[in-house]
Amino acid sequence: MTTPVLTTSAYVLHNLGLAVGFGGSLFGQAALNPSVKLISDKQERAKLVNTAWNGYNIINALSIGTAAITWLVGRTAINGRFISPEARKLVIAKDFLMGATLVSGFVNLLSGGFLAKRALKEGIPMDSGYKASPEAPQDVKNATRLVNGLGLFSIISMAGLIGVSTWLDNHASTNTRWNLLARILP
Repeated sequence: MTTPVLTTSAYVLHNLGLAVGFGGSLFGQAALNPSVKLISDKQERAKLVNTAWNGYNIINALSIGTAAITWLVGRTAINGRFISPEARKLVIAKDFLMGATLVSGFVNLLSGGFLAKRALKEGIPMDSGYKASPEAPQDVKNATRLVNGLGLFSIISMAGLIGVSTWLDNHASTNTRWNLLARILP
């Protein structure tokens, strides 16, 4: 079976979007956030970690946005019922995970922007990329906890998206009806 160019391009963009979002977020949480402790000045830590995350937020928004758009376009054409009841359940699971990823990412984008603005304008002390210093204002502590909690949630939901996407793709590829439909897709 030959896969149509437009469908293949959308599939590649979708998977790249998920990979970039997952990989960058995982790197930030696992490597960047703990590493800023090497900087002795607590306010410089905040400037570095918030500038880095704010720069990555643009890439993350574009990548997850691309994954969401390609999913939405494909989702409007195929709801999974055409393939099988199991595929329908996977489509619903993917809808939920995509929504969770988008909402958590959007809230993190806003909260991260708030922290970056505060860090660069007023200076905020950070113990690490995960934790504001005890002397930081309460709103900064709250925003830092929110960003880190949602960041972890987002990584988990993206991992789920990647897993469900793979499961759905494998299931669909073995389905005769899907293979016939895939031949006529653009």
